[in-house]
Amino acid sequence: MFDILKLIPQDLLEGIDVDSLIKNKSYYPPDNTEEEIIKYTIAVENDAIGVLRIEMSFETGQRAFIIHELKRIEITDKEFLVVYSRVSGAPIVFAQSELQTYLFKNGILTKTKDPLLPLTIGLADFLKRNTPDSLIQKYSQYSNHCYELIYEGRNICYVLYENFDLGNLDKSWLLGNKIEFVFRKRKFKRLLPYFTQE
Repeated sequence: MFDILKLIPQDLLEGIDVDSLIKNKSYYPPDNTEEEIIKYTIAVENDAIGVLRIEMSFETGQRAFIIHELKRIEITDKEFLVVYSRVSGAPIVFAQSELQTYLFKNGILTKTKDPLLPLTIGLADFLKRNTPDSLIQKYSQYSNHCYELIYEGRNICYVLYENFDLGNLDKSWLLGNKIEFVFRKRKFKRLLPYFTQE
């Protein structure tokens, strides 16, 4: 996974010194100040499955974060699909800021012609079709949603994080809080939304 990480375009990784991050398991950008200390940490969650996570946080109290995730999915014994995700924001409001898919073969990383995962997915995909627009607008004030690459083996999930209890909102319009994408025959098949307790 470290070899793949080194091939990810630097503009996606915000200028992180990847070699230093891999070597030390953490990285402090050289332009840090006493008022703003940014720290990046790296973890290979499971090298056999092929997942890697980089987290950006502040050591000076600011609450913003950035999470980079990489997932490697075997297509053949010599070819892999690589999915890259970046989620950024603060604990209350965050969003998917980047999603890319690549083919990795013979040590070369090539961006796919099409992204393979839908980029237009959102809150409405978790709701019943006849959900009133006014309720969708209220739901959007108490929810965030993004792709998670780490936890579902070969599959990828789009997850709804909601705090509807804070707004006393009726949850009966929800179809689920997770949409799984199963990788088969070089494509992702989208499953129906379902509920998990996470």
